[in-house]
This record gives sequence, C-alpha cells and structure tokens, in this order.
Amino acid sequence: MSNKVLSASFIVALAAGTVSVVAPTASAAPDGSNVVINEVYGGGGNKGAKFDKDFVELYNPTDQPIDVTGWKIEQRSTSDNVGNTHTLSGVVPAKSTFLITSTPGSNGDAITDADDESAKFNFSGKGAIAVLLDSDGNEVDLVGWGGASRAEGTAAAGTANATSIQRAALGADTDNNAADFVVSTPTPSGSGQAPVDPAPEDPADPTPQPEQPQPGEVTSIADIQGTGAASPLVGKTVTTEGVVTAVYNEGGKNGFFLQTAGTGEHKNPGDASDGIFIYMGTRTDYPMRGDSLRVSGKVSEFFNQTQITASAIEKLTEPLAAPKAVEIETLPAGDEAREPYEGMLVRPKGPYTVTNNYTLNTYGELGLAPGERAHRTPTDVVAPGAPAAELQAKQDAEVVYLDDGRTKDYFRTDKNTPLPYIVTSEGGVKSIRTGDQVDFQTDVVVDYSFDQWRFQPLEPITGKNAAEELPIAWEDSRGAAYDVPDTVDGDYSIGFFNVLNYFSSLGKDEQGCKAYNDINGQPVSANNCKVRGAFSQNAFQDQQAKIVTAINKLDTSVLGLSEIENTATVTGDLAKRDEALQNLVDALNAKEPGKWALVKSPQNLGTDEDFIRVAFIYQPAKVKPVGESIIFDDKAFTRTARQPLAQEFDTVGNDEDTNFVAVVNHFKSKGSVAQGDAATGDGQGNNANVRTRQSEALLKHLAEQNQWADLPTFLVGDFNAYTKEDAITKLVEGGFNIVESEKDYDQASYQFAGQLGTLDHVLANAAAKELIQDSAVWNINGDEPVAFEYSRRNYNAQDFFGEGDDKLYGYGNPFRSSDHDPVKVGLSTATKAEAGKTDAEKHDPQAGDAITVKQGEALPEAKTAVKDADQLPEGTTFAWSNDATDAEGTTNRTVTVTYPDNTTDEISVDVTIQAKADESKPRYIVKTEIKDNGELVVTYDNGTTENLGQVQGADGAAGNNGRGIEKTEINDKGELVVTYTDGKTENLGQVQGTKQHPLRTVLGILLGVLAGIAASLGLLHVLMPGAVNEQLKQWGLR
Repeated sequence: MSNKVLSASFIVALAAGTVSVVAPTASAAPDGSNVVINEVYGGGGNKGAKFDKDFVELYNPTDQPIDVTGWKIEQRSTSDNVGNTHTLSGVVPAKSTFLITSTPGSNGDAITDADDESAKFNFSGKGAIAVLLDSDGNEVDLVGWGGASRAEGTAAAGTANATSIQRAALGADTDNNAADFVVSTPTPSGSGQAPVDPAPEDPADPTPQPEQPQPGEVTSIADIQGTGAASPLVGKTVTTEGVVTAVYNEGGKNGFFLQTAGTGEHKNPGDASDGIFIYMGTRTDYPMRGDSLRVSGKVSEFFNQTQITASAIEKLTEPLAAPKAVEIETLPAGDEAREPYEGMLVRPKGPYTVTNNYTLNTYGELGLAPGERAHRTPTDVVAPGAPAAELQAKQDAEVVYLDDGRTKDYFRTDKNTPLPYIVTSEGGVKSIRTGDQVDFQTDVVVDYSFDQWRFQPLEPITGKNAAEELPIAWEDSRGAAYDVPDTVDGDYSIGFFNVLNYFSSLGKDEQGCKAYNDINGQPVSANNCKVRGAFSQNAFQDQQAKIVTAINKLDTSVLGLSEIENTATVTGDLAKRDEALQNLVDALNAKEPGKWALVKSPQNLGTDEDFIRVAFIYQPAKVKPVGESIIFDDKAFTRTARQPLAQEFDTVGNDEDTNFVAVVNHFKSKGSVAQGDAATGDGQGNNANVRTRQSEALLKHLAEQNQWADLPTFLVGDFNAYTKEDAITKLVEGGFNIVESEKDYDQASYQFAGQLGTLDHVLANAAAKELIQDSAVWNINGDEPVAFEYSRRNYNAQDFFGEGDDKLYGYGNPFRSSDHDPVKVGLSTATKAEAGKTDAEKHDPQAGDAITVKQGEALPEAKTAVKDADQLPEGTTFAWSNDATDAEGTTNRTVTVTYPDNTTDEISVDVTIQAKADESKPRYIVKTEIKDNGELVVTYDNGTTENLGQVQGADGAAGNNGRGIEKTEINDKGELVVTYTDGKTENLGQVQGTKQHPLRTVLGILLGVLAGIAASLGLLHVLMPGAVNEQLKQWGLR
C-alpha cells in the first residue's frame, strides 16, 4: 500500500475509537451493504492509453469503514482463466473509493493518488473478468466485460485502451454487469478524493456519431469497421461489397472474409480496416475465393471481432479488382496497431518462431513469436515482480496464433479428423517443435478470436491437406536434437530426468481406478488414481519404450530421476519401495545388458511419502555408490513434495580423483495451493514461499553431512522454479550455481502457456564447478507436440506414436518421452583448470631404448621408440621425422607424437645405422672359438662375429685309440685331401673353386687345423661328415 493517507478526520476518528471497522458477510450486495468493484481499467500503458497503469477501484457504499486486509482481487481473462492475483491490505473508508494500481507502462498519464501501488494487474484492454474475494475466499463481487464468459447477469460492453468499465451510478449494484456498468473515460479515485461518477453526456455537445446507413445503401467495410476497437455500427443492418479472400465452409468457423476491392496498403494505428468477417450461421450457399459479392446483414462484435451476419449474399456480375496481401515483416505488437489489419490479407516476411504447440493437439493452432527465439517464461530470464510483468506484457502483445481455419476440438469432439500441420495427405508425419522457425508460403488473414490475434489460412487446414497447401513451411529439427547427448564432453557425467509418472503398477489393477480412453475406447492412462501412469499393459510398454531409449541415449554415469512410482506407498509394502525402479533398470539392461544399476533405498525412509519419489540409477562400469543413500526427511517436504535423496559416488578405475555427492530433488509444483501460499502476481505462480522453504531445508540437511563438507556436490532435480525465482536464488545464496551450457543450446526444459523456461536444473558448489566440462539440456520433450506422447496415442485418427526402427519417428523413439527435457553435465576426473589443458600439456612421453638397424633396412614403427606409448590417449599417432637408413653411424632422430586434439610432442631417439656386409669384399677369420656348449663362434677382421651352431657332441663311450692327421692339402681340383697317421687318405671334396679365393685358402688351412684337433679328440667322425660338411655346403664350398 502506498503512503497516501485517508482523510484526516477519518483517521482521527478511527484512532479515537469513535469509528468501528466492519467485517461484513461475504456476498455480492445489491443492497449496498458491502464493498463493490466500482471501476476497472485494462488499457494502462498501452498505445493510446489515458493512464499509464491498469487499475481496480473499489467503493464502500456503507456508513462504516470496511477492513479488506487479506482480501484478494483476481485478474481473469474473458475465458475465465486466472492471470494475476493481488492480496489487499487496509481499510476502505465509508462512502469512499479505494484505488489499486499496477506497474506503469510506457504510455498515458501517471496516477498519483492510489491507495495500493503494488498490484501486477495486466487486464486486457478490450475485455476481462475481475473478481473480488474476501479473506476466506468467498466471492464478494464480480465484473465481466467485453465478451467475458462469466459475469453477473450479462457481461458489460467491451473497452479500448482509452476507456474503462465503470459503474453508471456510484456504488449501484443490481448484479447485472451490462446494466450496472458503462464504458467511459477512466476516472481513478483514491480514498482521499471525492468519488467521481461517470461524466454525463452534454446534450449541447454530444459525441459525434457516424452517419447511419440507409436501406440499400452500400457502406464501405472501412466505415463498418471504424477506427476504434469496436464498430460504430453495432446492431445496424448494412450492405457492403468486396472480394472473398478466405472461405471456411467446414470445421465450425462457418463464414468467410470479405475485403474491399483493390485494397492492400500498410495500416497505422487509428486507421480503419478494409476487411471483415461474414458469418454464415446456418446458410450453406458459401462463395468461392475470389468471388465479388454484395453482402447485407447485421453488424456485431463477436468476442471483440467485428462481423456481419449475412442475411443476403449477391454475386456481382462485374468482378471487382482483387485486393492484395499487405507484406509485413511481422504483425505489429499491441491491439491498437493490429486493429487496423483485422480481417485483411497479409503476407508475413520476417522471421517467426514457434513458441506454443501445446494446443495444436486440441484446436490445431500454433503460437508464433516474432524473431528467431521462442518466448521465455519471464521469471526464467528476469527477476519476479515488475521486470517479469513488463516482459510478460511485451510478449503478450507480440504473440500471434497461426490457426487452422476451424473451431473444432480434435482431442474431444473431432477425433476422426487428422490433426493439421504435423501430418499431411501424403501420409508423412513431421513434428513442429517450439524453437522451429517458419516461413509463410501463402497469404493469411488477420483474425481476432478466442482472446488472441490470429493468422487464419485461406481455407480450413487439417491432416488431409497436402504440404504445399499449408500456410507455412519449416525444417524438421528432430535430427539436430537427437545427437546432442553425444556432444557433451567429459570423462564422466551426471544428469536428471523427470520421467512423467513412470508406474509399473497399472491402473487396471487398482480397484476403482478409471481410465482415459483413446478413439477406439481402449484405456490408455489412469484417471485420478493412486497409480498415475499407464492404465493398460500396452500403454505401459509404449511409455517405457520411449523412456528406455531416452535414458540409454542420454548415457550419463549418474542419473537422478523424478516421478518414479513409490511402490511402497502404492501397495503399503515397504519392501517394494524399489520395485518400479528395478523394473526400469531391467528394461534398460534388456537393451544394453549390464549397463545400469539402481541406488537402493536406505533403511531410514521419509515421513508420509508421496505416490511418486526421486531416485538414482548409475553405470557400474563408471561409478559406484559409497555408503548408503540418505533421505532428507523434513516437514518442509512432507505432504507437499518429495523428500530429497542424497548419495556419494566414487569413479571406477581412478583412485586419484575425489568422490562426489549428488542430491536429487522434486519441489512443490505451481499447481494446487499448499499452506495458503497462493500466487501474488509477481510471476512465480503458486507456492513460491513453499519452494523457498524447501530450498532452505535442503541446504540445512546438506550442511549437516559433515563427511561431505569438502566434496564436490551437485543438486539435480525438478525444482518447479524458474531460473530467477526465489527458490533458486536461495540455493545460489547457499553456495550453489546453475550449470549452464557455454554452447548455443536452448537451456529451456519445459513449455507452459506458450513460453519456454527451465524448471529442471543441475546446480554445483564451488568444488563441483571445477570438475564441469560441458552441459546441455536435451530438447526432446518440452519442445514437442503432446500428440506424440504415449498418453495421447490413438486419440486422433492419425497414430503419431510411431512404428518401425527409424530413430526419429519409429517405435520407442525418445521424442515426447516426458513433458520435461532431461539435462546432462559432463565432468572431468581432474579440476577444470587441469582438464582445460591440451593433450600435449597433460602428457610427457619419453624415449625408449636406442635403436640399431642395418643400412637400407626400415626403421621400426615410431610408436616402439616411445616409452609407455600405450598410456597416451586413444587415437594418438606416431611418426619419424626422418626415416632414412642409408648412411651408417649414430644419429639423433625425432619421433613426432600427435594427440587427438592435434597438439604434438617431439621426442629425441638415438638411432645407430650399421654397415651392411658386402659379399664382394673379402673378410678374414681372425679367431675361432668353441664355446662350452659346443657352439663354434667365428670372429672376422671387420669385428663381426658369427655363431655357426653346435659342432661338439656329448662325450661317448671309450673307444679304440684314434688316428691323427698327418697332413692336409688341396689338390688342383680344389678338393681337400687329408692324410691320417695310419697312412690312409680321405678326399673331403671340393673346397676351392677354379678361381681361388683367399678366404678359401684360409679355410682350407683352418680345416686342416680343426681336423687335427678333432682327430686328437676322437671326434673326426663327428665333425667332418656332419656339421662341418654341412657348413661347407652353406658357405658354397662344397
């Protein structure tokens, strides 16, 4: 509340106790016994606005002040959806107003006398619903205007940015909004001012009225549309002419657009449109596009769109000049700028990005944001409060919906018609995902219906249309998304995945559980049961197939899960708490045997646990749990959320790194209100304080684990809080920061109300942040149309679930396996500083042993010259910088080591090149030796040696006296002749060629010597016929 004070006399009386403050019964009070809504203004800050703020003015018609502390004002759309809720504080004086204003916009005069300036109202400038509730939640008053679906009696007329809805007589309430309220210039009045009645019209100076059409006279479409939000000819019967630009003869829209001949110029705010919708009602004589017509009928504002209900349609004999589409980059933002284009042909040329595809499954529409990015949930990128409200207002003014030219509900009433856009008559299914950019390939018509500005195609669009008939074209982005997990760098990884109520217990087995049925009446998912997942076994197999594919593809070392069945709560048997989790692990391992294991439930469980729980699974080949897991049991979570689960992990095969801790969470949602913590209008939705208390409890319990005080710690989970909201801010203040990818990845994990944001986070303390190498939100779910989800299978004539093995569209593909996207964070076993080094900086390879080769022979593989080469990274290559071996001698050679990251090391290795023996150059024996093992070793004059093998046998039995060699000679034929001491001779064959070689002469002498030695040892019979004779053959001397 502002510091503006009530009247001085009132405050003095209140302080003196002479005035009592009344707390009246809660009900609408036609009798003037209670506070009423006196005036509401929704055009604040908009272009052409009278004032810069939306406001609600209350009035107390009684003679006593009324305390409204704890009362609430709900801002609702014309379709009765709650927007912002504001809680009041203070007293409304007797016979006085009480003014509540919102945050200021950029246009209009300032309001300076409000009693409360803290509201976040964002009423539509054309129509809305305002509800006043007392502190018990009872409805005190309600005002609906501008086509509102709920009102007291009949809704009041619509407004514009320069007008408000206000009581015709101050405080007068007959419970009929149409009778009680008028549209007029806003008159905000705080409690310190005299209340203002709507200004009466001055009979002497009436507001100029448009000229009324005469019977049979042709009135231009521009004159029918007028320059304001509503037609000046509402309720009048008119006749107009134009060319048919779009026709909707099926699907419920039941009409066509007509545009003035030859028009198609750019429009400015305040201009009149040249197009209009012609409503056919029950008529069946629909025209064709391009027809030139004269149409008569009554003018009306149908939910703020000007239309004519056709009573007569005449095709002109002379065709009119065709209108042309106005080329626009994007539809200008805001009602005032768009109104002049209502009903006209346009061709958008600038970039548009899909920001909402959720209602494609029901109404066949796509929300589009101008530019190359989808709209973000405000509190995901800016602080709650005024910054979030400002961004929300900007995005609301920008968004436009591409419609299908129909009003039927494909999900409920028109299931037999295939959904538009994601299937075509050619039979091809192609997803259109949030973030996809679209190009317009046909003209469209600007339309306003169901509280949104829209682009209507030129004919109804369904899955029966061909691709070229669609108003847009786009690229399929599934392929680019599919491989994102493989690009996340790191030796290990941690992740999180909300698996959308994975229950292996089935609805069909729960007594009294009802089902949601498909188009054929077959049960698919459980309807408001303890079991929250699949109803039938077939549906469960569909659900599980997608989840298994997604988890195996995500491929994290540790994965936190939420929305896993707590079978203990479902069955009442604590021993079954891990049953559903084990079923999931078994299904994962059936695809990749032995890959996964689960972290078992601890002995100490949480208090009054929910039907869903959080859990961890992990890959035993990469990590292992250390000790028992711990549940953080705290009243902050009991009966409002799931108790966090904490576990310490150690890496496998690396004893040098530090263990790490992971805590998986699932905080209270923004849905049903818990502990009276309703939305305040700051953009955080319901339960913002509940979630903040859960963050505090998480930090408290974690701090109590002294054994983990210095360990890297990760908080993972569905925190149900966007990045800038209080619950996340509390964790950041506690020393944890959100892990965000440094790559150009969309960080959003969830789609809601046509905006993308991140509810699923990984946060890291300082020690954990040092280990992080990379991260990505894997956009496979939140971006996808819900038609691809298991729970929507066969709800429409087209089965979108998929068949076959195609990784993008086949059975069990990972897309729309949940409504939340999974997150993956890559970790290193080293610190981030160490891991940031190049491969060459990390490794220091050394040279191995020196290498010796003969001249002309190839060097061995370069890898063999590097010590411990097998310890270098996989993919490392090795190469000699110089592999020549033609020059003898010892040189220093270089081995170049090239690592997978293309950095290099150079290692020096000593290489000796020995001269190769030259057979044309004689060599001389300088020494012979028989080793102890009987092997003959010959030493040549060039320093080389040669082992000729064993020439001495084992000792035999004693024999007769041997004979000696008397002499040896080589005869003229080159034959060696031995003369023994007994006078006998023996020709040992040719040992010398016809051309005497000096070596052979030497060998002849040597053999003579050897023969003498052999004879003296009694071994001649062994030596000569055997080893020597063979050796002579090998030398070529035999």
